[in-house]
Amino acid sequence: MPQIVTGSDAGLSGNEQIRLALREIIRRDGSAPMGALYEPVERALAARGLSLSEQGKASLRFFINKVAVEAGYVDPHDPSRPGWHVTATGRAFAEAEEEHERAIDVETGAETTVPSASAFGDAFELYVLRLLRIVYPHYAWYHQGRNKRQERGVDFVGNRLGDVGSEPGSIGVQVKFHKATNAPTNEEWLKFLAGCFARRLHSAVFVTTGRLTGEQRREAQEAKVIVIEGREEVDRIAIRHGLELFDLSENPPAFADGAPSAG
Repeated sequence: MPQIVTGSDAGLSGNEQIRLALREIIRRDGSAPMGALYEPVERALAARGLSLSEQGKASLRFFINKVAVEAGYVDPHDPSRPGWHVTATGRAFAEAEEEHERAIDVETGAETTVPSASAFGDAFELYVLRLLRIVYPHYAWYHQGRNKRQERGVDFVGNRLGDVGSEPGSIGVQVKFHKATNAPTNEEWLKFLAGCFARRLHSAVFVTTGRLTGEQRREAQEAKVIVIEGREEVDRIAIRHGLELFDLSENPPAFADGAPSAG
């Protein structure tokens, strides 16, 4: 009898489970009921002599209902359109090969590998975009970070509309969804600084759920880069501006369902 586990217990990250589900939706011509999305994860587990538990199914529903929706990979649940419907962004994520980048664990000083594109990171980017539009209401924002190959160190560029006092004419923003102890490598950090300089941007903002190294923090102060560092600081600013907190996690609460199951 196969062992009953969650996808995470079997070593499948939330990111991998979302990619499997999206590929199943694409295989079914762009839409599929939730029940069908268990199948690719079940197949991956069956190859290891395992089977998906009820908690595993609940976690997958959370990854689709909440994470994939907020990342823009599937359309929000609509009772008039049964099933989950993949978007162009979701297709691109599903069809792309898994790529990684390096980060630094500031507690050990060692480099670690993290996904260069993840559903959670994409959802967090869109969350930060919502926050930027509230904090900087007089700016038009362009999200170029969707294409990681062409972002050149900057995820968002904001251009001021009209003459608004002393606000900068343009702002460049880089967003990192990192673990609490992770910082960007010096290569990534310098890529961000160079990207702002090359575009002749007037102000730079670096947002991370992780950390900066001491040297990066010093350089940020010298270059007058605005740094929003750590989940607590992101939460504080969101609360200050009336935005709900970003609550997505690779470890969803037990039997969390999020939105309706969409068929």
